Amino acid sequence: MRLLVLTTLFPNAAMPSHGVFVENRLRAFQAQTGAEIRVIAPVPWFPSQNERFGSWAKWAQAPEREVRHGIEITHPRYFLPPKIGMSYAPIALTRCFEKHARQIINEGWDFDIVDAHYYYPDGVAAVRVAQKLGKPVSVTARGTDINLIPNWARQRAMILEASAQTNLTITVANALKTEIIRLGATPEKIHTLRNGVDLELFHPPQDREKLRASLGLKGPVLASIGHLIDRKGHDLAISALADLNKSQKEGAPKNATLLIAGQGPLRGMLEKHAQKCGVANQVRFLGRIDHEKLTDIYGAADMLVLASSREGWPNVLLESMASGTPCIAAPIWGCGEVIGAPEAGRLAAGRTAPAIADAIIECWENLPERSQTRLYAEQFSWLETAERTHKLYKDVIDRHKNRVSVPSRPAIITSPAYSPKAIITVDTEEQFDWETYTPDGYSICDPADIGRFQALCESFDMEPFYFLTQPLMDDPATAAYFRNVYNQGRGALGLHLHQWVTGGTATPPEQSAFYSFQKNLPASLHDEKLRTLGDAFEKAFGHRAQFHRAGRYGLAPENYALLAKHGITHDFSPSAGFDFQSEGGPDFSDMANDPFIIGAPNDEVTVVPVCGAHAFRHTRIFTKASDHIGFNDRKSHMNSIATLVPRIAMRLSPEGATARDLSSMLAHLVRVKTPIITFTLHSTTLTPGANSYAPTAGAVDRVLETSESILRQFTQRHGGTVLNAKSLTQVLPVRTPSKQSS
Repeated sequence: MRLLVLTTLFPNAAMPSHGVFVENRLRAFQAQTGAEIRVIAPVPWFPSQNERFGSWAKWAQAPEREVRHGIEITHPRYFLPPKIGMSYAPIALTRCFEKHARQIINEGWDFDIVDAHYYYPDGVAAVRVAQKLGKPVSVTARGTDINLIPNWARQRAMILEASAQTNLTITVANALKTEIIRLGATPEKIHTLRNGVDLELFHPPQDREKLRASLGLKGPVLASIGHLIDRKGHDLAISALADLNKSQKEGAPKNATLLIAGQGPLRGMLEKHAQKCGVANQVRFLGRIDHEKLTDIYGAADMLVLASSREGWPNVLLESMASGTPCIAAPIWGCGEVIGAPEAGRLAAGRTAPAIADAIIECWENLPERSQTRLYAEQFSWLETAERTHKLYKDVIDRHKNRVSVPSRPAIITSPAYSPKAIITVDTEEQFDWETYTPDGYSICDPADIGRFQALCESFDMEPFYFLTQPLMDDPATAAYFRNVYNQGRGALGLHLHQWVTGGTATPPEQSAFYSFQKNLPASLHDEKLRTLGDAFEKAFGHRAQFHRAGRYGLAPENYALLAKHGITHDFSPSAGFDFQSEGGPDFSDMANDPFIIGAPNDEVTVVPVCGAHAFRHTRIFTKASDHIGFNDRKSHMNSIATLVPRIAMRLSPEGATARDLSSMLAHLVRVKTPIITFTLHSTTLTPGANSYAPTAGAVDRVLETSESILRQFTQRHGGTVLNAKSLTQVLPVRTPSKQSS
């Protein structure tokens, strides 16, 4: 297995402790699996290495190439402009990652998977690059990328977009998994793999008293380790030290020494704070300590204090425990997952100095044996994490290799002598709660309600396409109604797969929005659901279905071979201009409205998208959904003013839109010569109160009035023709359906 690691969190010769936890996981993974690893770890460009520029000078001192622990690392420079760097960083990193990844490939070193660390901006950029290179990608969430950065709306949107497009998300703590799911990420692709600890590097000292003497330490000793920045809470550790001195509790350690290891901009402020608290003579600032030498600090201390405001999975806690030293931590994020037993230390009741002091006192009164603390840490070796990571990566790589590659080509070449054509489609389904997807929480609407819309269509001599779910096929009255519609040549019938109400012996892993999209069903389950739905259709109507619309539009390119297997010749699933990734669904935002043919010879399916357009919000100005055809050769198409005025995607549907908006959209679709315009709605919209689009009888009346107005405009003002099933197949190529497999 070959991994290409993309991250800005990685040590270099000038900053050997920067992102060392990423390096540690990779080293353990390589040692356990024998994987080949290359790392691209960009650093911000800066013109000077002069020490007076602080961390910027350190970045400038990083070598362009180096080898650490047998892993080859490249440190290319990328431009990070001041003030706008947070928003610009994904763009800069995408360019940097892609350029150097392609160089590595051109040098003859190809890879199986992109391994990215830290969701923003690194993960966002890595996902974009992996898609361009056609590679699977995993992103590891590590802390502030999930518990802080999503507080900014723009960054949150990019993180969620990347999480929807990545093959795998790893979080280092369950708290981070919970949070990214709460933000809107799909839980099925998220796995928690906690960090481990290097048990050989971090271990109890052979002669602790000698070590303490060499450091000039006597009496109780506390340690606080980390950059000297506000988030690390060193000031709280200092205040807690002062509280210990004042405590009236009999077991409180008095005159303790606090070791603060780390460097950063707040040193002067922390020194003044220690003086203000009256403990300046008890606090020792050690400056930066090499990572491998921290074991001496841990070993000499009686307790580690971690008062951070945000952490993912704090490695310092495990390192301290491996050195035999229990820990006191604020009750934030992953800290409670690390400190899970008395021998590990104590979790403070709150992130305050008094609460931390109380936790120190409680632990001091019941100080565990250092051997017990070490034993607790030994359960967190890297071995299990490396093995689980390898299994997840192998599964992702295998699924990526076995994905179906399906070519597509235009189904219609629009001629200069354009004449508007349209179809009418109805998602004909049970009434259910659109917030849940349960197999028994539904009811069947009276088919007489659909009859009003059918009568409207017949008044224009139009024949709708009805896509039916299984409950409607199984309902005798509803099935009889649609048999008459079909047999009398008043409409066409097809499949509409709501997997949660389609029978069969298998069930999805869970009833959820994620699995309501067909593309997310396991292939064997998708196969069984299509077979079951097709059999129900044949039983109700006497023939196999050739038309299909996925439940919630959720179809992917690799699904079409399965549709062809079950006799489907025409699919009406994609919803051009719409992006369902936030729920785990497909992204059709760059899809054109043009019908196209997809699949291998003899198994082709003609696809007719539900046409869409982009409207600038609060206007009736529309733009094309895209400039290209099908699932392949994706490219962005964005009007220049879209960056100033947000755009929304719209369908030609009377649901949730005004007649004036639809009139403007229809005119736009005709003006840009849309090959086949789709007018669409849900059958439940025709029953008062069955869905949110038509909560009352008056709302249903308005839906019908709007529908009549738009159909009249299409035929009379625009001179359009509404196609039925027969005329549609005359316009579009059609194959003879293959025999449905047994």
